[in-house]
Amino acid sequence: MNSRRRFGLTSAILASLASLLLLTWLLLSIISFKTAEKDLLEAKRSYGEMALRLFISSIPEQFNRAAIDRAVTALASDRDYSGLLLVDIAGTPLYKDRDEQAADPPLLETIRTSTPRSLMRAQGRQLVTYAPLLRDGRNNGAARLSFSLGSEYARLARSRTFFIGYFILDFILLLGLGGFILRRIIVNPLERLLAATERVITGDYTHPVNVHGMAEIAGLAESFNSMQTTLKSRQEQVERYVRSLEAANRALQEARQEAIRSEKMASIGLLAAGMAHEIGTPLAAIIGYNGVLADELADDAEKSDYVRRIAREAERIDRLVRDLLDYARPGRGENEFIDLGTFVTDLLGMLSGQGAFKNLTVSSDVAPGLPPLFLDRHKLMQVLVNLLLNARDAMQGGGELRVRAYGEPGYVVLGVSDSGEGIAPENREKIFEPFFTTKEPGQGTGLGLAISARIVESFGGSIAVESMPGEGTNFTVRLPVRDTER
Repeated sequence: MNSRRRFGLTSAILASLASLLLLTWLLLSIISFKTAEKDLLEAKRSYGEMALRLFISSIPEQFNRAAIDRAVTALASDRDYSGLLLVDIAGTPLYKDRDEQAADPPLLETIRTSTPRSLMRAQGRQLVTYAPLLRDGRNNGAARLSFSLGSEYARLARSRTFFIGYFILDFILLLGLGGFILRRIIVNPLERLLAATERVITGDYTHPVNVHGMAEIAGLAESFNSMQTTLKSRQEQVERYVRSLEAANRALQEARQEAIRSEKMASIGLLAAGMAHEIGTPLAAIIGYNGVLADELADDAEKSDYVRRIAREAERIDRLVRDLLDYARPGRGENEFIDLGTFVTDLLGMLSGQGAFKNLTVSSDVAPGLPPLFLDRHKLMQVLVNLLLNARDAMQGGGELRVRAYGEPGYVVLGVSDSGEGIAPENREKIFEPFFTTKEPGQGTGLGLAISARIVESFGGSIAVESMPGEGTNFTVRLPVRDTER
């Protein structure tokens, strides 16, 4: 609605052109009129000086009224003639024609200096010429001749009227022809482009514009058609980006949940550190005093059995305290370069030799050419052992255990999967929390996965789990590849 209230392109261009023409005419008229006025006045001044010289040369040396009258009659034949005054050396009038006044200061100055001059008076409407009466090099007086400038100003007025008329005619023709040409070669093609633009606004990219005319307008139409093609392609890209953003948003929500979990685990870690410290001191005393009792009651079989049971349970509490300390303060340890292929092969061989994988089919798939990891070997071993033993415990009746390792941009990914009973959906978000376990009481503390997660986070990596009941479980550990590793 607002666009209809604005001036059209033709009106705007013609208004600008009219303003430019008016300004140009104003400047040219001022220059032309001033120049013409100056030239006319200069010509009139030359004419006046020449007429006065001829008049003076026609006057006889002996003052003769009749001769002067004849000369004045010749001057008076000029329609601009206004009057004549002759004075002697003392400024006394010798001859005065028409309404000429007595000697004025310029006339007296001419007598004194014997120098001719010309002046304007009557507000520039009259030209007055002064000249000395020289005879044999001697000044005998002066003459003053006056001419009216009315005819010159009338001529200037006629020129001004003619100039204005010419300008008005030229102005009308120029605006009319200019408007027609602008409409044909610019406005009409632009209106077609505007109509096509409105279709593009509605999402219609299927109407190319065919405009014939000036190279710039035709080029604009070609660019517009290219823009339609590009917009259609970009719209498709945007739709794909929206879908990817929706996927990224889901990933962000998952990362947010992971951050909340990490913050919760950190808080639990502080609590665990405090508990481990408070339990460790009295536990050390219990173990110490129990050792003293064991020595004193060595001969009493029944009491020695009680002491052994106390020692076994105290050792269990001690292991729990150490696990709590490992969870609260995983530390960085002593980092070294680790070849993941050799590391996995050696660890699987060690556990197999200890009988940890009875009734299981164990396989490993480590991609060749992985960069070495610069980590603490014992802590990485602790993480992988926890994952492998948990996978074994999930397959009591046998199954398949698989270890994989491959590279991603900036990471080495380690995966441990089993074909066990899987994890219930309500438990998947809890398995990395301290003290959470699905094992029977006394068979697990619920700290193994929590400690593994803390160690992986201390490496700057992440750990995740995928599992469905009855379909097995897959743990994924992403370990960053740092500059020192490359």
